[in-house]
Amino acid sequence: MTTDVSRAFLLRGLRWWAQGAPCDQAAVELLRSFAGRYLRPGVAWVRPCVRPGWYWLDADALADHAATLTGDEQRVLLLAAALVNGDPWIRRPAAKPGRAVA
Repeated sequence: MTTDVSRAFLLRGLRWWAQGAPCDQAAVELLRSFAGRYLRPGVAWVRPCVRPGWYWLDADALADHAATLTGDEQRVLLLAAALVNGDPWIRRPAAKPGRAVA
């Protein structure tokens, strides 16, 4: 990824990629935390798509980086990676007919 790509351009491309997938959308928005430090050109977890202007999140690279951190930043990045990977611990069970999910 070239350094002349702006954060806004990356964010737009990630949002296009995540459109229609709530977990992916949430992961993209989490990367805006911490003054957008984790949404910038050159990070290993933002990968260009084959579609020009589109980007996708590499959850494995994001989790690898999160492992080097501590505290809130680590937790937020691990959550974003889990959202993209579809880990079951972040999903609520489906409600059975006639029953509310607690």
